[in-house]
Amino acid sequence: MKASIIIPAYNEEKGIKEVIQRCKKILRAGDEIIVVDDGSKDNTAKIAKKTGVRVITYPKNKGKAGAMKEGFRAAKNEVIVTIDADCTYPPERIPDLVKELNDADLVVGTRFRGYWPKDMPLHRVLANKLGALATSVILARKVTDVTTGLRAFRKKLIKSITITAKGLDFEAEFTAKAITKGYKYKEVKIVAHERKGASSLRFFRDIWRFFVALLRGKFKD
Repeated sequence: MKASIIIPAYNEEKGIKEVIQRCKKILRAGDEIIVVDDGSKDNTAKIAKKTGVRVITYPKNKGKAGAMKEGFRAAKNEVIVTIDADCTYPPERIPDLVKELNDADLVVGTRFRGYWPKDMPLHRVLANKLGALATSVILARKVTDVTTGLRAFRKKLIKSITITAKGLDFEAEFTAKAITKGYKYKEVKIVAHERKGASSLRFFRDIWRFFVALLRGKFKD
């Protein structure tokens, strides 16, 4: 299956080159890489363009969800893969996720299934685990990593649901809506690493937005 790899990026000059290079190593004929630079104030776009991949740039930050949606619209292939630009997730596992689409609609790379990420700050690990527990209870389906940025799905899935999230709450709403609508969800265990560069996460603000997005995904069509 030909895949379009979407990399949303905001001020990720420290990690973007490595992520692109590692993604290039697993490309097959017909695959593509699209970087969506979401109004970065650093050299993210410049570095990405030098790698030769397609780069879509915004002069002003729209939020991760907006960047993702632009990438989906630009993708030429039916299979979509998303991965963050901070080197947290292993691009080498992308083929494994795509393969699982033979028997699933949404496949995610989970950082927490029988694994405690050593490079992740304790408060973020605990927040993610509590979020996964709340998600599992609300959706009546075991979910171990609702915020993971490594995902594979078909374009028809994202077209079938409406995502109103604006920022980092995108994954929570996406997961909740896909499962609620009966799409087959599957997890693939991955090993996560420490991010490169500063995080744009604002802990309490984004935790609140996460729960709102989760409930919106479950109860609002």
